Order: sequence, then structure tokens, then C-alpha cells
Amino acid sequence: MTTRTAQAEVHADRAVPFARMVRRFGAPTPSDLAALRIWLVTRLAVLALTWPAAFIMRGNSKSPQGWLSLWQQWDAVRLAAIAQYGYFGPPGRALPDQVAFFPGYPLALDVVHVLVRQWTVSGLLVSFIAGGVAVVALSRIAELDYQPRAGRRTNGQPAAGQPAAGQEAVGSRAVLFMVVSPAAIFLAAGYSESLFLAFALSSWLAARNRRWVLAVLLAGGASFIRINGLFLCAALAIEILRRADGRRLRAMAAFIPALVPLAGYELYLHARTGDWLAWVHAEKQGWQRQLTNPVDTFKTAWTAGFGHEFSAPINFVFQLEILAVLIGVVTIVALLIWRRWAEAVYVGLTIGALATSIWYESVPRALLLLWPIWCGLAMVAARRRWVGQLYLAVSIPIAMAIGLLFLTGHWAG
Repeated sequence: MTTRTAQAEVHADRAVPFARMVRRFGAPTPSDLAALRIWLVTRLAVLALTWPAAFIMRGNSKSPQGWLSLWQQWDAVRLAAIAQYGYFGPPGRALPDQVAFFPGYPLALDVVHVLVRQWTVSGLLVSFIAGGVAVVALSRIAELDYQPRAGRRTNGQPAAGQPAAGQEAVGSRAVLFMVVSPAAIFLAAGYSESLFLAFALSSWLAARNRRWVLAVLLAGGASFIRINGLFLCAALAIEILRRADGRRLRAMAAFIPALVPLAGYELYLHARTGDWLAWVHAEKQGWQRQLTNPVDTFKTAWTAGFGHEFSAPINFVFQLEILAVLIGVVTIVALLIWRRWAEAVYVGLTIGALATSIWYESVPRALLLLWPIWCGLAMVAARRRWVGQLYLAVSIPIAMAIGLLFLTGHWAG
């Protein structure tokens, strides 16, 4: 390369910051585009699901429900209320116990609402954009860490004897398995799952590329969105201690600024309520979440799922909760066998917190946040296609049922 050509490239990079960003983070790969294609196609499937939800599921009503009102359900309403009125808004506007929701998603909603002047649409747009980021990061993680043993990459290149297309398929499968999982409707709704995944998966990908400080800062962002971010920080600390070599001290020190926003939220709650445990008390009062013997938790969930205290739709949801806990436990065991210690800690803390509450609640939604499930399933399906086919045959109908429950205003976890 001539000196003149090199100088021209330098000037071009200075003139176009995007060019520097592409070189630093990497241009989109075919597997990135495949992940985004799956995300877009499944978004069309979600839109198709709103059709029967608006018409068929309205019972004896002579008019369909408005499309946007289908998405104004449960947590989406609470998060939008926080974004509009704050945690302690005008009388009649602030919903009880809503301090249990961390500020990250409402802040993102506020930012998008500056351009899109409709709260429900803003929420759907946040989830759509964040979900696109998340699926690309998930695909890359699957390709880096979850190739079948004979097909792992070396220095980012396909291993000998393994076609690149086969490697890309692991990433695509992981994305597909996540976006058609039973609780997948919550990736589309105005919930915090997609935004959390965008930060959490990007954080883990940065760690896998040994960009430790960036990984910690992104994990801090995830912690500002959901409590699961703290579980991610614990897993990331283990990964740093195992792999960061001489950069451990700087990476560990980065947790201090990364967690400042969350500490600020705790100080804010104390200033407004006088209670250092305001978040814990909100979880208990609003969602009956408190530390409970796991045996008692299982018994309560089993009674809710198979007893006669609730209606059939609620029974069905609790049956899924029990199955989701079982899947989480199996995942923890598999990660320990594979010696993926940091990921085992992340999954273990997540499932442990949910399995020691009063009953199992929102566990299928929590599984969305556990990327080792989708990556591990993709790895197994790459060897045995029938596993992936069986999963899709079972998961897609359940996902449709959960989607219809949510869109028609029934509790769906």
C-alpha cells in the first residue's frame, strides 16, 4: 500500500466516523443478516397473531378490539405510566408498587417518545430495535462458543473440515429457538426483555472478545433495566477473574461507574419513601415475591397448576411455570458438566431467585434472558436435527397460545 493510499484511508476514517465504528465492531456478517431476517419474519408472524386476537377472541362483541389496545396489557401499562408520570406521579396516575420496575426501560421509552408521540407505539418500537441488536449478539455468541466440538472456530475462522455455512446455522438456530419460545410474545410487547437482552448479550459478546471494560459498562446498563443485570455482573466478574490476565484490576474497577445509576435509583427511592428496602417491599406486595423454602414454592406452584383454585387459563400458565423451572435446572446441570462456570452462575442465580419465591412466576419470560438455553439447544440441534424439529413442533403452538392470552388481556406470566 502506498503512503498516499494510507493517508487517504486515514482522512476517510476521520471524515466518516461510521467507517471507524464498522472497523472496530466488525461489518455485518452473513449470519448477522440471517439473524435479522429471522427477527423481521417472526415480527410479521406476531402481527398476524393480532388478527385473531382482535376478532375471533372477542367473544360476543360485535366490533374488534383496536390494534394498539391489544398491546396495552399488564407490565406494558405500568412501564408506560412510569415514563409518563414518574414513579410517584399525580394522584390516580401512579400505580401501587411500581417502584419494582427499574428505570432503564421507562427512560428509553421517554427518549423514543420524543420522536414517536404515542406511548404504545414507542414501547413496541423500543422492543423492535433492541430485539434486532439482541438477536445479532446472540447469533455471534452461539457461533463463538457453541459450535459442535469438531467445528469450533479458531481466531474467528472456520475450523478445518467444517463449512462456514454450518457454523452460521448454529447462530441462526439459536435466534430462531429464542424468538419462537413459549414466552416470545414479550420480546415484541412494550416489556423490558428485549432492551435487557440488547445490553446483556452485547456485554457478554464484548467479554468474549476480551473487551472487558466495555462488557462491564454494558452489564451496568443491563442492571439499570432489570435485576437480572446484577446476576450478569456476577457472572462477568467470574469471567474476568478467569480470563482477563493483567487487565483484571481495571475491568473490576469499571463496575463502580457501571453500577452508579442503579445506586442512584436506590438513593432516590430512599429519599422518596424513607425505606432502604423499598424495592424489596414492592416486589413482595405487588408480586408476592419473597424468600421461601423451595419445597414450599414447588408445592404452591403445583397446586396452582393442577388444583382447582384458579381458572383453566391460569392453570395452564402455572404448568408452564413448573416446566420452565425444570428446564432451568437442567440447563444449570448441563453448564456445570460443560464447565461453563460463569454462565452457570448467571443461570443459577436467575432460576434460584425465581424458585425460592412464594410460587413460580414469570419463569418462561426469564428463560428468554438465559442465552445458554438457546445456544445450547442450537448446538445439540446441529448434531441431531430431530431435536430442533421436536422443539419447534412443541414450542410454536404454545407460543401462539401464550400470545393470544396476553393480547386478549389474560394473565400470561
